[in-house]
Amino acid sequence: MAKGDYSIRYNPDKLRELINEGKTAREIMKEFRISPYTLWEHLRMLQDLDRKVYYVQGLFDDPEAEKPKSRQVGVVFSKEMLEKSGFTPGDAFEMIVEKDKIILKKIRRD
Repeated sequence: MAKGDYSIRYNPDKLRELINEGKTAREIMKEFRISPYTLWEHLRMLQDLDRKVYYVQGLFDDPEAEKPKSRQVGVVFSKEMLEKSGFTPGDAFEMIVEKDKIILKKIRRD
């Protein structure tokens, strides 16, 4: 299982089915008997597997779940995202906006 063994209850086919049926986070957590954090981890593993973003209604409504972070100035990336993209903390980048895309281009310092 990718990223560690978060739960023996991880079942990507069943999770995908429940998401496609429009089940809420609460309904999915009840079905699998898992916590919000575990659902979040299962969702991340499924998204990595399918290379697709899924939305689960109510996942971040639970105060126990990790909420997305934002700032008024700047962009915050997880350590994992930085490692995958080749960026490191403190790197400067140029942001290009094209229609429905945001492209980040690292500024090389010689």
